[in-house]
Amino acid sequence: MSAEHDEPTSGRVSSPALRAATGMGWTDWLATLDSAGAEQWDHKRIVGHLEQEHAETTTAWWRQSIAVGYEQARGTRVPGQTADAGFQVGVQRSLPASRSAVWECLVTRPELWLGPGAAVTFEPGARYRVTGGTDTPPAHGEIRVVKPEHRIRMTWQPDGWQAPATLQLTLAAAASGKTRLTVHVEKLPDATARTRMREHWKAVQQRIAAAVT
Repeated sequence: MSAEHDEPTSGRVSSPALRAATGMGWTDWLATLDSAGAEQWDHKRIVGHLEQEHAETTTAWWRQSIAVGYEQARGTRVPGQTADAGFQVGVQRSLPASRSAVWECLVTRPELWLGPGAAVTFEPGARYRVTGGTDTPPAHGEIRVVKPEHRIRMTWQPDGWQAPATLQLTLAAAASGKTRLTVHVEKLPDATARTRMREHWKAVQQRIAAAVT
């Protein structure tokens, strides 16, 4: 019998849940994919193999989950790294202000979250550059999506990064007239950047919270 606690490092899908859905737990899936030579494959090939050889016992969702779990267990993918968005991180905070008030703060005081010298036109296609400061890096990028009082999506490339990340700020109504601000950053360069960005954007949310209180 397979050990139910032998799970990939992600720990997001338990072995009992996986067994209930597919008929095999993590120990069995890891051994099955090892036998097929999957340790040398990329994510797409692993998913394709599962679809070809195990279509009767797996759905598309479970094939993706098994592939990610296998990659994490074998060290070819670490937590926080996805197939499409690379390394990513998200932070969330409830702010003591209405959604319109938080939105007004974001678009009229971009220096709070982008850094000193931020002069941004919040229209799709608009480019920006910020000089950075003690708590924020010099960076540049392009505005991609603007939905007033709801969402800003943009590229964000701190100096020294070889490629831009995708930054999204989303507002949603919360209880007692508060607003939930979610910051999500994807396509980060590596796991170290993911850790740094988690702390960075938590600090940014703290500054925004102080500004709207």
